[in-house]
Amino acid sequence: MTLVATKIQAIREKNTRLDKNENRLSDYGALNFFRVQSQRAPILTEQMREDAMRSAGSNIQVPVLKYDGTVSVSNSRTCTVADAENTSALVDVTFVTYAVGFTMVPGQYSNNDIDYEKDFWAKMQKCARSLGAALDSAAIAALESNKTKVFADTLLYSKTGDTLQVPFGSRENILGDIEPIMEANDFYGKVNIIGNAGVKSILGKLMELGTYNEVDKSLEYEGKDFHFSNRLANASGKYATFYAVEEGSVDMLYRYDRAAARGAQSGSHQWDVINMPFIDIPVGLHYYEEVGDQSTIAGAATADMVCDVKEYYGFSVDVAFIVAYNSAPATLANPIIKAEVAKGLDYTPQVVIANTEANPVPTKAAA
Repeated sequence: MTLVATKIQAIREKNTRLDKNENRLSDYGALNFFRVQSQRAPILTEQMREDAMRSAGSNIQVPVLKYDGTVSVSNSRTCTVADAENTSALVDVTFVTYAVGFTMVPGQYSNNDIDYEKDFWAKMQKCARSLGAALDSAAIAALESNKTKVFADTLLYSKTGDTLQVPFGSRENILGDIEPIMEANDFYGKVNIIGNAGVKSILGKLMELGTYNEVDKSLEYEGKDFHFSNRLANASGKYATFYAVEEGSVDMLYRYDRAAARGAQSGSHQWDVINMPFIDIPVGLHYYEEVGDQSTIAGAATADMVCDVKEYYGFSVDVAFIVAYNSAPATLANPIIKAEVAKGLDYTPQVVIANTEANPVPTKAAA
């Protein structure tokens, strides 16, 4: 007689957090910036948002007035006042569809250490992670394509293309200098910074030099909101990259498929609009069930499931990233400035020798 047949081959601990990093989320700073601005300083009306939600299958155009620089100032009065007519235009709103989804087979968990709930939320999280990254990249693309081409004054900084170039030695000054550069273009509102890890590093160093430090650098960053994105990549030889955007210059619109917008239901098919967990973005949900052969869903563990239930979860949303209209971007400044900080050799402060030739510093060659 023996108990060998029932010997425990392996001890399995369920519901650990050992895999917690596999579906970790990211910093979606550009997306978050557009989302916050649409709530805090919108440039679109609530009526337009409502119209957008119902606009599936239709185009949206927004009427605007163009800049007019033809008004002249005279030095004499006249009995005849000249006309100063405005020119209107229609701006097309461009939506892009983003869709993700997953399926669940409830029966497959009866002989598995991974339960339904753990698998469901892991799938939901990886869909949210991918959707968040795609939307964040699109938000960065909107900032990039609308960055100003016009600078009235770049102060001490150079410019390559439409991007300010900041020497490494000036990295702690640029966040303070961005406001006068913006104001030179006649934008006087609050400045928001959308940057990457390099900007977060610079900000951290500035915060070390706060109010009660011998050198107070707090004015460099105070009064600004910071958003950080891991999709804002540095070009070669760059330490940090960011966009500076005036408050109230961007917005975003959402649109859902018609069935989701009206909460349709037919048989096992159900539609609704929900907030996507983890990234807090409204999306259309399409849920349904089907019966079929599920024997290959998980290899040998589901080989017997030749007729079972499968659940389908689909999420989709149309998103338009909106930037304030500019009728002549080649000659009129935009309230979006892009800047790049060059890499330096290290953080070691430069040593400047101020002795004169009459009072030289004795030196000798290093051994």
